[in-house]
Amino acid sequence: MIRKVRERLRSEGVRATAGLALRRLRNRAYLREQHVWYQCDLDEQRPRRELPPPVTLVRATLANVDAVGQLGQSVEEARERLEAGNDVWLALDRGEPVFVCAAFHHATPVMAASTGTLALPRGAACIEDSFTLAAARGRGIGPGAWTLICDQLEQAGYTAVVSKIETANTASRRAVEKVGFRPVAVMSHRRVARLRYTAVEPIGIGLGAELAARLL
Repeated sequence: MIRKVRERLRSEGVRATAGLALRRLRNRAYLREQHVWYQCDLDEQRPRRELPPPVTLVRATLANVDAVGQLGQSVEEARERLEAGNDVWLALDRGEPVFVCAAFHHATPVMAASTGTLALPRGAACIEDSFTLAAARGRGIGPGAWTLICDQLEQAGYTAVVSKIETANTASRRAVEKVGFRPVAVMSHRRVARLRYTAVEPIGIGLGAELAARLL
């Protein structure tokens, strides 16, 4: 534990480390959130968006994953995700990182899950924690990146990609719908100290019901 704290202080600085610790402590004491689960079927025709030139998409490695720190993200967390066999994707504008997200292959972190981790349905991957630098927003970088990431996951044999977005985040919800994601469930979660309450309402046809069964 002490080693991890020291590594985070070196890579992210005192302010970022303290802020992350405070957020984690607050979430353990009290948390209330509502998300919409989205699904994109990779074996069906889907809308496409292209990255605006000269932006390019790269899969991060342990050698260059420190770049996520330039976007205010946790370098240690990104390294842990890579070491667990997941992907961290970066969109670069003339070599500078402007977008990041993670793709999980077997299980994805979900606070509403009793173990904090949700085992993904067979054939499904999960895109999480998408973030675009404020100065780069409005250029369609997110949808362009998601299109290419879904292409890569399809080539890897996946048939669906899921993602959850806060209900109030209408901009991100509209953005994922542009590349073929559709809502399949609404998840509400509330935690006060050790007491927790989770409800999932499936929507339409898709993986919503299976996600609900795995969460509850």
